[in-house]
Amino acid sequence: MPHPHEVAVSFWRSVLMLLLLFLPADMGIAQSSAPAFWELRPERADAMLLQVPDGDDRRYAHLREYFADLHCTSKLMEEQTIPKHIRKNLMCVLPGKDSERILVAARYERRRDITGEGWSEAVMLPMLYNALQAQPRQHTFIFVELDGSAGEKEFIDGVRNNHRQPPKAIVVLDSLGLTAPRFYTVPASLVSAKGRERTARNKLLESEAFFAAHLLGIPMEEPPSPIAVANTLLFRADKIPSILVYSDFNKKVSAPAFHEEFDFVAYFLCRIDNKLAGLPSSSTQ
Repeated sequence: MPHPHEVAVSFWRSVLMLLLLFLPADMGIAQSSAPAFWELRPERADAMLLQVPDGDDRRYAHLREYFADLHCTSKLMEEQTIPKHIRKNLMCVLPGKDSERILVAARYERRRDITGEGWSEAVMLPMLYNALQAQPRQHTFIFVELDGSAGEKEFIDGVRNNHRQPPKAIVVLDSLGLTAPRFYTVPASLVSAKGRERTARNKLLESEAFFAAHLLGIPMEEPPSPIAVANTLLFRADKIPSILVYSDFNKKVSAPAFHEEFDFVAYFLCRIDNKLAGLPSSSTQ
């Protein structure tokens, strides 16, 4: 169990009002049936966000350490080797009531061509892993740190070729902590006629993202930015329902923007965990 000085419990009491109750973790959450998640204390989250490791090897090591500190045991942690690469993909499994999966993925390598260099979305994953332990989950969540484009390809190829039911959805994080959160799904016009099932599931993901944004008072009228339409993982996940959560260009990463995006993503994951329950896994045919 998380240490009471490390986390706060967040409750979402209604569709009209967001209420955050900062309670010691050892008080439990059984008294509420509303979606709930844990938050790290702001000072700890800010330290993880703003102390950016030098080099991709150190990034990987820090992320592995953060996951372990936030209760991803060695039995729940998995490394995926990448041909001709020294580093690996890192995955942490959060078991649910059933084995149907929701994937949450981000790249962790340093990317000089984007503001923030790609650290904020990577470091949010262990925080989200911790957050979703606040309640038993319907689905098994898998949080995936990817080593660049090669890591994306190896991971998606593995998802397609492991002879298991395909994931219910993939949630991709990119360029976080810059502005208010935004989201994007592949338009129906870009999905083949055989992908109607994916289009319908994408619309569900989109409607839940709109719901979370409305609850948090986040405007969503702007068209998608180039970050969204250029995200390679979103398009590698062909035939699997997927949504990208990102923020737009800005000068530097902002802790307040990062915290707002964390609340948005954590609540969105709680919502889709419930909304996707009982629906069949998507077909990859």
